[in-house]
Amino acid sequence: MKRKLTASCIDINSPYCPCLLAETNHCVFCSHLKGLPVCDCNWNGVCILYEQRWQPKNGIWRGDKPPQRVEVDSEITRKEQIADNTYLLEFGVSAGLAAELGKTGAFVFLRLPEDPQYYHFPVGVMKVSGGAVQVVVEAVGPKSTRLIDSAAKELTVRGPYYNGVLGQPWIDNITCGTILLVAGGMGQPPALPIAARLAANKNSVIALLAPGKIGRIFIASELKELGVVVHEVDSLRRTGSGLLGNWLTDEETRPDLIVSAGPDEQHHGVIAAMQAAGVNIPMAATNNATLCCGEGICGSCERETNDDHRIRLCKVQTEFSQLAP
Repeated sequence: MKRKLTASCIDINSPYCPCLLAETNHCVFCSHLKGLPVCDCNWNGVCILYEQRWQPKNGIWRGDKPPQRVEVDSEITRKEQIADNTYLLEFGVSAGLAAELGKTGAFVFLRLPEDPQYYHFPVGVMKVSGGAVQVVVEAVGPKSTRLIDSAAKELTVRGPYYNGVLGQPWIDNITCGTILLVAGGMGQPPALPIAARLAANKNSVIALLAPGKIGRIFIASELKELGVVVHEVDSLRRTGSGLLGNWLTDEETRPDLIVSAGPDEQHHGVIAAMQAAGVNIPMAATNNATLCCGEGICGSCERETNDDHRIRLCKVQTEFSQLAP
């Protein structure tokens, strides 16, 4: 049986920890900063309570404003339509922010500079090259449509945020393994940096790609440049499920890790395929929770787990299989 990941906060001991939640006793990890009288965390790093109450952080003492994400106006250097209502955007950021956005699972909030704060919407980072950041935006609602339809040459970027992939430690820590990457539709943009990280750690990556609802596969050539073996299918449901089942049942092709990049329906399909094949291997999946603030404040990303807890998915790093259906 595979080892189960321990749920933790994606921001723990980062420059953004302790965060605003700790100020109101709603920390997602520290029991004392949840208002409980005892310490029962399983964290072996620097104590969050100590950091929050007694330790100055970058010259900030308790009672002062805690560190917050940066929000900057950036020039749009590239805007390319890659499918119906789907566009690749490239914009520049500082070297420091670019380095942070190069991490697996990174995402940002975007809006037009003249729009109010509530026009922000989250977008996963597809590629970072120098100070240039690439994202793919599907114009499906008023926020994303307003940004795409605008002729403006600038946008406002807020970040960095990190919890775009659930089960991320599997991706970060596996080396010299065999990985099966399943990506469909808008799961392709986050699949590219995941594949890059896995390839950099000397893993053998096999990608199963489908066009999904956007109707186009657009990362195949870049995956091949990374050394990924790419299999393209017209539909994961009709064609891909059979290939997936064959790979899982054959001991010679069975992967050490599965990564599902796409909608929750796809994640459940991958889990069902593993159950049908009688295998129990680690799985990472893109985080498709509804995100509004990204800081755990609004509660829009809250989900129930199989053990009847409620967690904020913009903050809590866990496995997709632990979420209640």
